[in-house]
Amino acid sequence: MSAWNDDAFISMFPEAQAVPAGVRVDPAAHGARWLVDGEVRTSGGPTREVRSRVATRQGTTLSTTLLGHEAQLTADDAKLAVAAAQRAWNDGEGEWPSAHVEARIAAVKRFAAAVEAKADEIATLLMWEIGKPRASSRDEVTRSVDYIRNTIVELERLREADLGVQTGTAGGKHHFARTHRRALGVVLCVAPFNYPVNEFLTTVIPALLMGNVVIAKTPRFGVLANLVLLEAFRDAFPKGVVSLLPGDGRVVIPAVMSATEQDVAGNPTGVVHVLAFIGSEGAANAIMRSHPTPITLHKILGLGAKNAAVVLPDADLDAAAAALVKGSLGFNGQRCTAEKIVFAHRSVFDALAAKMVARVDALVLGMPWEDGVNISPLPEEPKLDWMRALVDDAVGKGAKVLNAGGGRGAFSIMRPAVVGEVKAGMKLFHEEQFGPVVPLAAFDDAEEVVRWQRRSPFGQQAAVWGQPQNARALVRRFTRFVARVNLNDVCQRGPDSFGFSAADKSGFGTLSLKEALLAFSRPVLVQAREQAVLDAFLSRPTT
Repeated sequence: MSAWNDDAFISMFPEAQAVPAGVRVDPAAHGARWLVDGEVRTSGGPTREVRSRVATRQGTTLSTTLLGHEAQLTADDAKLAVAAAQRAWNDGEGEWPSAHVEARIAAVKRFAAAVEAKADEIATLLMWEIGKPRASSRDEVTRSVDYIRNTIVELERLREADLGVQTGTAGGKHHFARTHRRALGVVLCVAPFNYPVNEFLTTVIPALLMGNVVIAKTPRFGVLANLVLLEAFRDAFPKGVVSLLPGDGRVVIPAVMSATEQDVAGNPTGVVHVLAFIGSEGAANAIMRSHPTPITLHKILGLGAKNAAVVLPDADLDAAAAALVKGSLGFNGQRCTAEKIVFAHRSVFDALAAKMVARVDALVLGMPWEDGVNISPLPEEPKLDWMRALVDDAVGKGAKVLNAGGGRGAFSIMRPAVVGEVKAGMKLFHEEQFGPVVPLAAFDDAEEVVRWQRRSPFGQQAAVWGQPQNARALVRRFTRFVARVNLNDVCQRGPDSFGFSAADKSGFGTLSLKEALLAFSRPVLVQAREQAVLDAFLSRPTT
């Protein structure tokens, strides 16, 4: 047994008969299904058992929990989705891209109502598939429905603004114009496991509202939660407008991305016009390499992050400690927006560390359906070994685990480790851990932290804790290297009305309500020398 393992953690997992009836999942109800060309199909080919790392126990033996089955689609299956998307897009002349915005809004409203009706079922599957606490899983679904409805409101505002007439002069002559927004084409959406429903819908919905057609690759963890939506997509949208493809991404995604059609000169060009991807840089690069004409590919990418929190000598340490524990360990630290390293001025390092350790010690470990649970099982099989390797590397180079039992656990659950005196040369100093490990680093001069951020390949967010008169200059400098600076607050995505973007290797493009609508569309300017001419050409027929 590993030196990190402890039988006490095995006892946290329930015996099968002790799982509450209200959260049990019937595997027979979740077969190997997928959506293509307006048809929900049951796979007749290979399938994969979908099993949860929220295990059950018999004595001290743990077993994964069977939840259902996932179709292992072939490249030929994926090509069926490509062909359906091409027909639905029809070079922008298809039923969906040609539909008036009011018709698209009505369809998305029907879809939102269907998601809301299935919220409990989706949340229960999320809880099992990714180990997210039940309340947080329900919040993810609720937030997704709110996001859909708020995006519709934003689209209506955007449309009102576009209907206004623009005026200008050139060469002493007047010009009048209006802007229309048009869809980009076929969109491939690939969602991450940590927010497999929310991050999925925050790309799919704005893409659809703007008239694009979507091929979506479901995440490996969270696949069943998304497949609950098959009928909702089928019933809300025309044939071929949405395809949901489960299976091995290494098989499905290249088959979609490599698809070609011919341009007017007979040259091959890519069928996929937009890649909306949230995941690792390596995976994103591999996907883009499959595209036959990368210059034509629009990209919206959410990638890795190593968000730093900086605690200055005059910071409110109680407030900082409370927020940073929540920010770094929310959903077990499996958030791209989580604080991935905390820099504390040496004069307050010990005091901040003690306050953070006390709060980490108070976190409740357990099964995700239990009330008040903060730390729950991790969905990836090798995750504990990976986290412990990072901790071992740091400790071997002089760092210390500050909280009693930090890093200990068993199977898929682990007590978070607060690692102090993290320095250059340790992996935790520069690698994204994406798990329940909180690195603390001491600094003497803020220039050290600025130097770290300047050399970091990541540029998503930062948090600065302190009083304005002393923090102002540091905040200003951080804005040169990251996309968002949080003042005496945690790193985060919301509110959804704020743009969510990144710099360097942390991402490309901007999401969140209005920005997502803009990202999945292009402006078209229609102009004339006289407003009467412009109005005559652009007025809608009365019959």
